[in-house]
Amino acid sequence: MAKDFKKLALDIVARVGGEENVVSLTHCVTRLRFVLKDESKADTAALSGTKGVIKVIQAGGQYQVVIGNDVGEVYDAVLANTKIKAAGEEAASSGAKAAPGKKKSILGDGFVSVVSGIFMPFMGAFTAAGLIKGFLVLFTTLGWLDKEATTYTILYAAGDGVFYFLPVFLSYTAGKTFGAKPFVSMAIASALVYPNIVALNGAEGVAFLGIPVQMINYTSSVLPIIAICFVQGQLEKLLYKYIPKLVSGMLVPLFTVLILVPLGFIVIGPVTNFVGNIIATVITFLLEVCPPVAGFLMAALWPVMIIFGVHWAFIPVAINNMMTLGYDNILPLTVGCNFGIAAAALAVFLKTRNRDLKETAGPSVISALIGGVTEPAVYGVLVRFKKPMVIVCLVNGIGGALCAMFHVVRDTQISVNLLTMPAIWAVYGSWGIVAIVISFVGSFVLTWMFGFSDKMLEAEKQ
Repeated sequence: MAKDFKKLALDIVARVGGEENVVSLTHCVTRLRFVLKDESKADTAALSGTKGVIKVIQAGGQYQVVIGNDVGEVYDAVLANTKIKAAGEEAASSGAKAAPGKKKSILGDGFVSVVSGIFMPFMGAFTAAGLIKGFLVLFTTLGWLDKEATTYTILYAAGDGVFYFLPVFLSYTAGKTFGAKPFVSMAIASALVYPNIVALNGAEGVAFLGIPVQMINYTSSVLPIIAICFVQGQLEKLLYKYIPKLVSGMLVPLFTVLILVPLGFIVIGPVTNFVGNIIATVITFLLEVCPPVAGFLMAALWPVMIIFGVHWAFIPVAINNMMTLGYDNILPLTVGCNFGIAAAALAVFLKTRNRDLKETAGPSVISALIGGVTEPAVYGVLVRFKKPMVIVCLVNGIGGALCAMFHVVRDTQISVNLLTMPAIWAVYGSWGIVAIVISFVGSFVLTWMFGFSDKMLEAEKQ
């Protein structure tokens, strides 16, 4: 029987306080992320008990409704059957104003919301490109493909193109997130990666109207274009306020590009590049001071971060590391986490005799192992019974400590699941595989032995 996404969508909207209480909506892999005018108007208890809703979370300045793998269909149904706008659209017009108390910020509670709004929309393309690069490493290592062959050149372009033009991708999503005109943002980003500009990387004597310009390589960069888009959002609001509407459609984009392209090269780019280098240096220093502790804490706390959605905050840090250091040493610490979560849910699935729990745990195992999406297992199984959650955190921490000790890194973005194991081996190396085995086997065995019994279901009813 086909699922009625329209009914579920309308039920959710009604229980978050109705259309009039919603400022905007976006979604990630498993969650609808509402920005509400007044969260007290939402009926969290009723929403949590709605069939099709796994969990409700209030974090990061958002009212998050965890749906699972059907989140895309529910999201589309909400937009199709209501007047609710996607995130960014509420501020896309020149006269739009943020709802009281819901002004977006790159600091405080809004940080995770901003990060997910910028990075989530193109993660599919990002992951696909990373997998292509990962498999190319594997194929060339095994001698199946020659780096000098044109086949390799074409496939490498397919994998590397997203990373090379990353500022252009980021400019669109960051522009929408900060309420700027996204295509103007793309025009600015295109200037940063224009071939003649790239050729000036590191050149001496570059100037704009007599002002010295420090030329750095903006291909694959993250922080510069995000900062530029933030400034763009503020600048456009100011320009629209003072430029007559009759000519604003022509003059505002003109002045925005003419101001921000030079400002980006002269000030914003060099400053954010310096900040990015500092962040990478500090993280590397902390990992070198006490690798086992740093690795253990990062991996052990990762499932907890998933609960609150704050794991998104590490995405720009990881990408910045790859662009400044040439590798990322943060997310590789968590390489076993998806497998540990899946293993714990699998142990519960196999051990329980409760049909409803099997129907919850079984699909969540597949989601985590095959799709790399762990929220259904985390919310539907691990957090529900608590002990499996503790076990997964501790066992993952052991794998993370090993990854830190043996300097497991990655130089490209790839998803972590059962289907990508060959690419994981090629990119992360043998110790990455060891961490995965430890997380999976350890979490399964300990959850089976100590983490779950059907008596816990009886305790829930009392």
